[in-house]
Amino acid sequence: MKHLKQSLASCLFIAGIIYSSGTLFAQETNNNLSSSLSQFSGLIGGEWHIEGSYQVFEWGVGRKSVKSKGYTLIDGKSKLISEGIWVWHVGENKLKGYFTAIEMPVEFFDYTTRFEGDNMMNDLKSYNADGEEQNYFETWEFTDDDHYIWTLFALTAEGKQKVMGGKYERLNKSGKE
Repeated sequence: MKHLKQSLASCLFIAGIIYSSGTLFAQETNNNLSSSLSQFSGLIGGEWHIEGSYQVFEWGVGRKSVKSKGYTLIDGKSKLISEGIWVWHVGENKLKGYFTAIEMPVEFFDYTTRFEGDNMMNDLKSYNADGEEQNYFETWEFTDDDHYIWTLFALTAEGKQKVMGGKYERLNKSGKE
């Protein structure tokens, strides 16, 4: 009986440690989620315009994600051409973004995102309709509350090659947090 009580006490002690570890991990994961996604708050609200197109950002359910939609302007009318979501990937312990697009040479985008100071940095894989992968590096440099400079680099055997870039400006600020 004495051994049974000791075994039971040991099991309960171990269960307590496992539960506590899980609780601490969950708190750490929630802190990572909150701190990573909160850095998107400056993008929420309004329309971010650049040369004939714009993006809109909004919080997902419970602020556990950030949703984005991309539009092109044709004869003054908006047409949705891309949409996706950024989430804190608890299994990979990183911020991930997944996006689809139409009427582009790219069908699917896979982002791994981090923030460094006033910059958002993205390691980006794009896939065409045949599943061919292209690797990019993307930066968003926030210059003030209503502007950011976007730069896209292709990752090639020769190194980073600038592909595109421009300055986004926030318009129609309704709904800004």
